[in-house]
Amino acid sequence: MNPKYQKVCADIAKTEKKVEDLQAQLKELYDKKTELENLEIINTVRAMVMDKDQIMAFLSNMKGSKPEIDEYTEVSEHE
Repeated sequence: MNPKYQKVCADIAKTEKKVEDLQAQLKELYDKKTELENLEIINTVRAMVMDKDQIMAFLSNMKGSKPEIDEYTEVSEHE
């Protein structure tokens, strides 16, 4: 075979391996990000110093309520 062709094929294989490695690294980073977000949520909930029933009631209320709109916040007419 043509040496140039073989080199291109080798470069493709090498690049594909790098892409696979980077995708694996990216997945690990996303997993770590999620883990840190979850830890932040847990620490925030623990800082509330509530018992289990109070936390469940609080979360239930949060899930069922809509965010309040600040009366001083103006909504752009162009949006």
